[in-house]
Amino acid sequence: MKQNTYVLLALLLLLVSSCKDDDNEVNGTGIVEFSLENLAEIENATSSLNVNIGVDSFNHGGGTVDVTISGGVYGTDYETSQGADFFTLDIDAQSLLATFSLQPIDDELIEENQDLTITLSNATGNLNLGDNTALTFTIIDNDDPLIAVVGFEVSQSQIQENATDSNQINIAFSQETTDGGIISITSSGDAVFGTDYSIVGQTTSDFDLVIPAGATSASFEVQSIDNSVFGADKDIVFSISGVDGGLSIGTETTHTLTIENDDLPPNPIIDFDATNTLTYNEDAGTITLNFELSGTTTSDATVELTTSGDADASDFNFNGSNANPFVLNIPSGSSSASVDISILDDSDIELDETITLTISSVSGGLDAGVSLQSQTITITDNDFVPFNYVETFESITNLSDIGYETVLIGQDPSFPNGSVLKYHNKVNSYTDVNDVSLTSDNGMQIFHNISGGAGILDHMVITQQLVGSGSMTVNLDVAYITGINKNTTEITYYYSDTYSGSGSFVESEWNVMGTATAASLDAEGIARTQFKREAFTINPTGNFYVAIRVFQDVNPVNDVVQWRFDNFQVNSN
Repeated sequence: MKQNTYVLLALLLLLVSSCKDDDNEVNGTGIVEFSLENLAEIENATSSLNVNIGVDSFNHGGGTVDVTISGGVYGTDYETSQGADFFTLDIDAQSLLATFSLQPIDDELIEENQDLTITLSNATGNLNLGDNTALTFTIIDNDDPLIAVVGFEVSQSQIQENATDSNQINIAFSQETTDGGIISITSSGDAVFGTDYSIVGQTTSDFDLVIPAGATSASFEVQSIDNSVFGADKDIVFSISGVDGGLSIGTETTHTLTIENDDLPPNPIIDFDATNTLTYNEDAGTITLNFELSGTTTSDATVELTTSGDADASDFNFNGSNANPFVLNIPSGSSSASVDISILDDSDIELDETITLTISSVSGGLDAGVSLQSQTITITDNDFVPFNYVETFESITNLSDIGYETVLIGQDPSFPNGSVLKYHNKVNSYTDVNDVSLTSDNGMQIFHNISGGAGILDHMVITQQLVGSGSMTVNLDVAYITGINKNTTEITYYYSDTYSGSGSFVESEWNVMGTATAASLDAEGIARTQFKREAFTINPTGNFYVAIRVFQDVNPVNDVVQWRFDNFQVNSN
């Protein structure tokens, strides 16, 4: 029995010894290869990236492997920890990993991503190459393409009708365009493509310019087409209607090219006289507009005058005629001409009105001119009635009685309904309309304290529509009741001639006349409960409204809002 035990123990010792011999075995062969097929790094990476080469077993005696990097320029696109794009790596005995690092080099070039191919070759010692001996390393470009903002270099130019050279129209770029693109051009105006002008290299008046990569400008050329017909100068309006690729539309999107007439008229020409008086009072009676003739007529001529504008037959006529167009006959031998217009007075209070006369047709011994074929006459109203509006609040019980409305702007919806400007009666607490130092009993008041809620108080009271226009003075009386230590209310005075009566506040519809705070009134020497009569000059172009806006952030520190207003007055200047 003891003998069997000794045999078992000897076998166990032999097994342990055998295992130790395996751990120290370095006569085997290791297979070297990449464990990945692809790696990538951004061009402006701040640290290098390790590239690992694996060995499948540690029972090897080591050796070397060659590394070759192709597909890029060493020192321009990248660098390695080994200092070259070809090098030999030593792999120690029993090592499972060999490593080198690769660092992309940042530049400002806009380019495609750069693919490097890293290849293993020529394994020596106790190493053999595996199957995966190539790895693709992608350097990702971080430079954005340059987008050029494009626009016409100038807004207008001229070319003679009989010019032998074309006119070059330049489109400027804000910078070089990396990718190029297309600029689409459309044309309009009274010049006719193919009759009055052509565009070099184009078959239509709307066309595309193909812009190559790297371009810093673009242009196209326009050639005028000569004829022997006298006529007015003609315009071509070129517009940049769209771009694509590495381009963006700038602010100078149109260019007007004027084709200047070079032909003499067969007859004298007629234009309006530039020295004509063009503004008249409604009671002017009969006025005369003169024409300029470039020479003396050798035969009778007929001129048609077309009228437009907001004046109508009740405002003027041609010595009793309301014909439109009106026919003016000019006899042979004339070197001047004129037309009489009767301005009709009325008692209507109205805005200024206009009559635009246009020479629409000329025949016989005259031709239409090229300088001044239209003139506009303005008729000013003479029926002015001074505007006067006064509201003292002495004969009402609610603001709605006089057509005033309250508009909530940013006001906290939890506030009581009464926390707005409203009619208020208190003996001797308001001002006399004729003397701000005297008192009255009625006006408007806003009162809110924090017991009614904290938050934003923001609303306005708007008068009824006031019928009038022109220069006016607005007066109203204001007093702050809450002391300045707690009073951060902002008062804004507005007027509007565009408010629609919608019951909503649209800031663009309102013009600020002025502002007030308790601090600003105090700085003027206006004490608490003392009224100041505000005065503002406005110039509405039509019927209008006046409004007061009250704003305060109600909080535990500024916990009371109380202001009073009285005596709205608006009078023509």
